[in-house]
Amino acid sequence: MNLFAAFQTVLYTISTALLYPVVICLLLLCLWLLIYTGGFFAEWIKRRTLTGDVEHDMETIHLKKELPSSLIPGLPLNVTSYAATLSRLVQENSLFSLEKIESLNQKKQLEMFKEVDRIRLIVRIGPSLGLMGTLIPMGTGLAGLTQGNMAQLSSSLILAFTTTVVGLALGITAHFFSVIKEQWAMDDLRQINLITEAMVKGHLE
Repeated sequence: MNLFAAFQTVLYTISTALLYPVVICLLLLCLWLLIYTGGFFAEWIKRRTLTGDVEHDMETIHLKKELPSSLIPGLPLNVTSYAATLSRLVQENSLFSLEKIESLNQKKQLEMFKEVDRIRLIVRIGPSLGLMGTLIPMGTGLAGLTQGNMAQLSSSLILAFTTTVVGLALGITAHFFSVIKEQWAMDDLRQINLITEAMVKGHLE
């Protein structure tokens, strides 16, 4: 029994010690998501003004091996920066141009999905931290209840429910952002792949 009680004490100490890191992480995530929200809506407003579509200019891109200047303002920066790098690789026409182009395409895809994965992590981390922030104070609150300390119980319950709400709010907001960002990434990749096909087709074979 003494050994079991010792284990309980150790686990309780570890659990209690995690409360402050959990609360700090929730606060930092709130701050990060607030900053991210500003950038997200700035990009959303900018994308609403973009009307370019590579599909209608593939023949021109194939002939010039670059994006037409009239098309560049209507495309996202991800697409135009990729097209500029791809154009240089195609015009080099070196022995390993195809391999370099494939590597460029894969790196761009990885970079775009990493950006989506960063916000998608918050979908998991936010509610998990909120749950931890709920359960840890509940333990100290129940311990106070056994001693008749209602003030400690009340304080613990307030903290517990607050962290739950914050964690869920982080998860819901991040999920919304991740869905939209994934749609943007898929559309950018569609145009990137069309540009790649248009520039490379029949040129490096």
